Amino acid sequence: MNDLNSRPNNATAIRGVLLVIVAVAIGIFLLRGDNTPVLEVEPPVVSPPTTMALGEASGSTATTTPSGGSSQEDSEDTTATTIAVANSDDMNGFEPRANNEVSVQVANSTSVRGAAGKMNDQFKTLGYITKTPTNLLGAALDRTRVSYIAGNMLEAQKIASELGLDPKNDVFRMPADTAAFATYAEPDVMISLGIDKAE
Repeated sequence: MNDLNSRPNNATAIRGVLLVIVAVAIGIFLLRGDNTPVLEVEPPVVSPPTTMALGEASGSTATTTPSGGSSQEDSEDTTATTIAVANSDDMNGFEPRANNEVSVQVANSTSVRGAAGKMNDQFKTLGYITKTPTNLLGAALDRTRVSYIAGNMLEAQKIASELGLDPKNDVFRMPADTAAFATYAEPDVMISLGIDKAE
């Protein structure tokens, strides 16, 4: 008889526990209300606008801060960044090194014998460090070309001007492959002598 009475009591106890759990869950839900979790997102970083165009290394360097004012410190940072990303060949405002600090090699692409040696002597009298003249293999160039290794563009432009060439259009970076030169002495500036100057 005791066993029969204990079964309904056990069922009642289990129901009571379940009701308490449901009540707690509903209470938690109601206490939270509509407060759904919010993801915290960092605001995007906005750089202050600059008044300097890419590649422009002169002129006004003032920058406008987000608050609308002008800041000298921001200006200096912006100028340094702009110059760093500017075209490395844009050398406005700089001067070429002295002749006695620049090495030159002349390569003759023509059939005019001794033309490279004669030009080499001219550069020697101008005070340049001259390397042994050489030949440029392959077809003769119609127009003389001036090539430079990195860091010697201004010197190459100066040499082009001294030769009566266009310092912008007749000056090129030295190609990575120098096999076209019979001998290559690693000069700062290489003059590939064409028919225009050999004769």
